[in-house]
Order: sequence, then C-alpha cells, then structure tokens
Amino acid sequence: MLNQYQIFQGKVLQVALMLAIVSVAHSAPALSGASRLYAPCVPCHQPNAWGSPDGGIPNLAGQRKRYLEKQLSVFRSGARIDTAMQIVTAHSSLNDKNTRIALAGYLSELDANPRPVNGSGVHLSVGQELFAHICAACHGVDGRGELNNPAPRIAGQHYPYLRRQIEEGASLHKDLAPPEMTSALRGMSSQEKDAVADYISRLGNLN
Repeated sequence: MLNQYQIFQGKVLQVALMLAIVSVAHSAPALSGASRLYAPCVPCHQPNAWGSPDGGIPNLAGQRKRYLEKQLSVFRSGARIDTAMQIVTAHSSLNDKNTRIALAGYLSELDANPRPVNGSGVHLSVGQELFAHICAACHGVDGRGELNNPAPRIAGQHYPYLRRQIEEGASLHKDLAPPEMTSALRGMSSQEKDAVADYISRLGNLN
C-alpha cells in the first residue's frame, strides 16, 4: 500500500502536470471554439470525453448541460473537492460564466461512451429494483436525466465511478446530494450499492 508521503508526492506531480497541460492547451493555436476549452480536460477524460479506460474518471460526453454547468461552478468554488478539477476550473479561461456554459454545451452534444466499464453482472435484478425506487424519480426512468432537472444523466456511466459516487453521496459529500437521496443510500448494503451501480452502468445498453 502507498504511504502518506507517496500519496502526497503523487498529488504534487498531478498538480504540476495539470498546470502544464492547462498552460499549453490555452496557448495552442490548432484548437478553436469549445474544443479548445475542453483541451485541458483531455488527459483525464480522454479526447472523446468517455472517461478513463479503468472507469475511475467519468464519461462526460452526452451529460446534461445544466448539470455540467453546475459542476464546473462547484469545483471552481471549492464546494466540490478534486485536486485536478479545481486546478482546471480555476484557470482564467473559465473565469467567464458564458465560457463554462459553452464548454458544458459542447460536452452535452457529444456521443456518450457506448462501452462503459461494468461490474460483475451479479444481482442486476436487485439493481433494477433499487434504481426504480431510489434513482428514477430524479434521474429519469431511463437514467438519462431530464431537461429541466439538475440531476445528471447516469445511464451508461462507468461502474467504478458510480460506485464511488454512491459512497460519497451516502456520506453527505459536501452536501451536494439531496437529503432524501443520501438517506436512501445510507440504508443500502454494500451488495446493494454494487448491484445498483452495475445496473446503471449497463442501462444505456439495456434499452
């Protein structure tokens, strides 16, 4: 296991890398428009915005625009904590709210990842039932979110990312999740969390 010093070193290297990436992307003449705004995100979220191959970093392509706008703002303000995201959103290129809106719009129009990382495939029927009772009211019966609802699209999101977010939501992560959701998540067993995250990760391919 990594000790605390190794973890700290990793964070320092991550910060240095992201600062260099943001600086280079901001000055790159080959990119233009919203794709240029997305350039600092590419190292983590990939050129197609499908997230990392291991599923730990989320797919952004096809995400709800309103949700993306909000997340860019809460990362920038520090209300939601992630070292790399706070470095990127703190860059001067995202000072203007209209710029953040343009980036969110660009990502929302991209095709979502057709092959997200899934879980074990065990207990999917349990996951389906939990999704219907806990998630569908806000995230939509198909998990794709709704136009006038700030809840994100979760259908087809990577299982590892979803599983982590369920834990963070259950822990009242920065009070970003509504209390009725966090209450339901806290009452779920580890197996139930696995099942619902796995079901959601497959939802885009189950319709």
